[in-house]
This record gives sequence, structure tokens and C-alpha cells, in this order.
Amino acid sequence: MKTWNHVILVNLALTAVGLRVWLDPWPAPGEVALLDLVQATDPFMYAVFAAVHLVTPGLAVILAGLLAHSIWQIWLARWLQAETAPPIGSLPPWPTKPQDDSPSLVVGEVHHPIEPREVPRPEWLVIPERGLYTGISIFGAVGSGKTSACMHPFAEQILSWAADDPRRRAAALVLEVKGDFCYSVRKILRDAGRGGDYLEIGLGGSWQWNPLDDPDFDSYSLAYTVSTLLNQLFGKSKEPFWQQAYTNLVRWTIELHRIMPGGWVTLRDIYRCAIDPDLLSEKIEQARTYTESACPSQARIPTGVLSVNSAALDRWDWHFSGQEAVTIWTQELQDKLTELEIPWELETGHGPGAELGDRLDAVERWYAKDWRNLDVKLRTSIVEGISVFLSLFDQPDVADIFCPPPPANDLPATEEVALPEGEPLPPPLPGLKRRLPPLADLIEQGKVLALNMPAGTNPALARAIGVMLKQAWLQALLRRPPLMARHPNRYFRPAAFICDEYQAFATVGQDDPAGDEQAFARTRQSRCIPIVATQSISSLRSVVHGGEAWRTLLQTLRTRIFLSLSDESSAKIASDMCGQVPRMKPNYSISESIGQGGVSLLTGRPGGGGRTQLGTTKSFRESREAAFHPRDFTLLSNYQAICLPYDGRQSAAPVRVYLKPHYLPRDRGYWRLKEEGRL
Repeated sequence: MKTWNHVILVNLALTAVGLRVWLDPWPAPGEVALLDLVQATDPFMYAVFAAVHLVTPGLAVILAGLLAHSIWQIWLARWLQAETAPPIGSLPPWPTKPQDDSPSLVVGEVHHPIEPREVPRPEWLVIPERGLYTGISIFGAVGSGKTSACMHPFAEQILSWAADDPRRRAAALVLEVKGDFCYSVRKILRDAGRGGDYLEIGLGGSWQWNPLDDPDFDSYSLAYTVSTLLNQLFGKSKEPFWQQAYTNLVRWTIELHRIMPGGWVTLRDIYRCAIDPDLLSEKIEQARTYTESACPSQARIPTGVLSVNSAALDRWDWHFSGQEAVTIWTQELQDKLTELEIPWELETGHGPGAELGDRLDAVERWYAKDWRNLDVKLRTSIVEGISVFLSLFDQPDVADIFCPPPPANDLPATEEVALPEGEPLPPPLPGLKRRLPPLADLIEQGKVLALNMPAGTNPALARAIGVMLKQAWLQALLRRPPLMARHPNRYFRPAAFICDEYQAFATVGQDDPAGDEQAFARTRQSRCIPIVATQSISSLRSVVHGGEAWRTLLQTLRTRIFLSLSDESSAKIASDMCGQVPRMKPNYSISESIGQGGVSLLTGRPGGGGRTQLGTTKSFRESREAAFHPRDFTLLSNYQAICLPYDGRQSAAPVRVYLKPHYLPRDRGYWRLKEEGRL
């Protein structure tokens, strides 16, 4: 704007010069005798007079313009701005709306980035879409406002985005331990017109979910997940044998049940087979009977032998293949042929069901050559180590939800969406249990799945189910990249992982692939938005086994929001994360000089005569200090936070943010609300 003003002023000056040349030209030689004398005696001065005559109008225009601009800037503009400007401290308009092309998140209002004071023109701190996919972690002591000022507003913004577009609106998984946040999410969806997208799993609920019902996972992957969960819940042993033994037992038990008709297996089935050796042996016999009926073996004898013994062998259905007679092999037939001393050949089954026999042979080899050869005490230790967890699912109320019976009609899973596009799932009838659809289908349909199992009722079960549901949901997202590559023109909706009291569900894998740090790092391409809240870094460290593994987990959550922290360890770590900034520190020195030294004869004190000089020197030195001191984190008031934002491309400097609780209006600033006593 200033450049255009300068251009206009120069054009006006040139116009004035042109008018001067046209209306009042420089006198021609002979018109003014004095000018002729100057020209004759001093040609240089004559040229100066001519130039001044030419440019005087332009200079006058420029000086007048500058004078008018100064008067405007000093008096008029400030007065008009004061009359028309909004009140000091008023907030700018809310920067996002549900109709935006991409999701974004407003964290809060920003005044002075470092000092806790109000500024005349505050701004909003906004995390764009690319920054959301890199994760958001929230840390705050009890009562600091994590849920009301972060989790609730953030969930509302994410779940309300594109709420009227069934193809684009976000899916989500909600985990929490207190039991009240699920009701808040349900209200958020209802207010956004998405009430039909809410699904809830919990004891006594209507939806059933089998953690082992994942046809895309082989038996070893499922067993490895269960054994890894044992390590996360009870700690990892220094001896790798125990995890390998747990994995082996669970794997072959799952494989045995998958051979049976329907292939249905639950955690309760694994528990009962683990503690009952007779039941495991009985299941193997049942599987053998089934595989033999699915693809039976055949007995072959010469055709002439059948003609001679036709009366004794007429009970079996024979058919001819060249010079041989063939029928289905049974133990009774084998006994009869042995009795008649008839030579025969056994041909193992072939065809579509033949692989069942091969899989069962592998199970039997493990059972006979591996499991049964272990010492009884060792087998008991393995069973006891795994049954302490699996026994939770033998309780009737738990098994009713998480170990349901096999479905009547099992449909094969496909990569395409199996549910009607944009339509809510019909609720089950009262008292009727219904199987939860595949998690991948729920994500692609934009459903919001919530686990409502307060930790106060059964902490161990709540943590176990929460961890398994989280891992299964994230694994469903990890299958997205191949689909995204095959369908480049298809829109894949964002999926938010919203977890309050994250320390109750946090897991790290280290060398295992099932940890959150690896899942969060790989689900960015799958458009996953992790938003987790925990009480402090120390609470996260206490539940994460493995030394410094918590650092690996935190590095996958790039945006970090620190509310008031109550322990000094977390405050120091947060201060270190904010880094250091250069600051100029003044140094003062005072010097005194005395002209002549001596001792006073009256007082005996050292002194001097003559002139005394006193000098003071002030110097500045650059030093690096913490951007925020650890004490700053402990002195934060409620709904104040220090944020390390990341926009998906680069990290910004740490900034002090004033959060917006969900129950207060967005257009009222933090300082006005504080003056009114509403914070």
C-alpha cells in the first residue's frame, strides 16, 4: 500500500512539472536582461536557476503530500482507528468451520508468546491437516482441564467437520477409563447430526466383539498379539522362552479351532483348552474326524480280488479305476481287509479339503512331539502364565460380549465396504446381542466406536480390552495404503484415535511390531489423527516397560500441549523439549579511584586526599536460557498451556496458549472470562 502511495505522489509531481513547462516556461534569451547577464557571466548558475524553475512545482507537490501523510498518520488515522477498531483484547473470528475442504484444529488463543499477559490483538493457534496426522499429545495434572479444554473441544471439531457429508466425515475410536467421556462424544455426534454413527462396546451392552475374529491375520499373528499383550500388562521376562512358549501354545490352539467347521475361536476357547489337556486331545480327535469326512482317504484293491470276495466286501460302495477297485477308507474296512488277508493300498485325500489334513498333521506333530514331551511342571508353568490373563474371559458377563458364539451366517470379508453407504447401523432389539461389523468397514463408513468400560469396575479387564481394541483398530488402518494405491481416485476419510487417560492403554513394542510408537508412525499415510491425553510424562513412563521406550513413543506425537504439571520431573522434561533461546543479559560494574592514599588521623580508617572518581559500566552478554523454565509449567493456571506446535512441515517455536473450554463461548477472550469469574 505504501509503494502505491509513493507511485501516485511521483506521478503528481511529474504532472506539476509538465504544467509548469506548459503554462510558465523558462524565459527565452532576451526577455529578461538580468538572466541574460547571469548567462553571460556564469553559465553554471544560469543552468541551476533553470533547473530550480523546472522542478519547483514537483518538489512543492511532494512536500505537500508528505505533510498531509504525516498529519494523517499522527492525528487523523489513530483517531479513526480508535473509533472503528474492536475493543482491546477482542478475538478475531473463529478460523475454521465444518464446511472447510480439510480438517484442522484450533488449539486456543495466543497473546504474548512467552509472558502471561494480554495483548491488544490476539491470534488463534491452528494445527492444519498435515499436522493432525503427526499426532497430538496432551499432558496435564488432575483438574487442569485436559478433558473440558482439550479432549472435548478437539473431539467436537474433528467429529463435526464435514458432518453433513457421509463420504468425507471422520471415523473415530474413543477410549477412556472414567466412563463419562463416551456420553460427551455421543452428545457431540447427536448435535452434529451424526447420532447414528455412534457405536459403544461395554459389559452389558448390545454389541459383541471377538478379538480373534480377524480372517486377515494368520494364527501366528494372533498368538503373537496375545503374548505381546501379556508382556505389556505384566512386564516382559528377561527369558525369551516364556513369550515363545505362550505364542506357541496359543498359535496351535487357534490353528486347531480354525480347522473345525466355521473356524471360530475365542479367548475362552483357548483358556479352556490350555487348562484341560483332555479337552485339547478331544478337539484334535474331532478335527481328525472332520478332516477325514471333508476329504477322505481311499482304499485300493485289485479288481479280481473284489470279485472273489464280493460277498464279504459288498457293504462298501466300490467304483473301478482301471484294474483297481476304489472305496472310502474306514477303520472297519481296514479290519475286514486284514481279516481276509487282502493286500490293499491307502491313498491320502486330495482336492479342496486336502489342506485341512495337512494343517491338522502340523497340529498333531506339535502336540505329540513338542507339547507332550515337555516336563509336566514346565507345562504347568506355561499354562499358569497364560491362564492368569485368559481366565478373565471365562466369566459369563465378559464372555457374553467378548467371546460370542459363532455367527449363523459367516460372510467372507472383502476389501470393499460391506455396509450401506451413509446409512446408520440399525440398533439391535432390546436384550438382543449383535455381532460388531469388521473394524475396517466401520472406519470406511465413518462410524465412531467407543469402549465404555470404566476402570473402577475391573481395571485389568478394561486395560486388556482397550489395548486389544486399539491394536485391532490401528491394524485395520495399516491395511489402507495398498487400497489407496489401487484406488487413487477414491476418497479415504480421516480416522481419529481419541484416548483420554492414555496411560491406561499405552503400549510400546521396542523390538515387537505391536507398539503404539510403530503404529502411530506408520498410520500417518493412512490418515490417522492420534489425539491422546495423560496426566504427566511420569505417569506414561510408569506404565511403559522398557527403559527409554517412552521417548520413542513421544517422538511420534509431534504436537505437544502441556497444561499445569504437578511433578518436577515432567516439568523439567517439558522445559527441555521447549529448548533454549538466546537472551541479552546486562552486566554492571562499579569502579572507584582515589588520587592519593592515606589513613585518617581522627578515625584510623583508610582514605585519601585529592580527587576521588567513581565510574559505572553497563555491558550486555548473550546467553542461552530455557524458553520456559520448569517452574513455568507448575505455575500455569487452569486452561493455560504451553504448546509445541507442528504443522506437518516444520516445528514452530513454543508458545503460551489459552485454551477454550467447551462450555464457554468461543467469541469471549480468556482474560475477559477470567475477569468475569467464569474460569
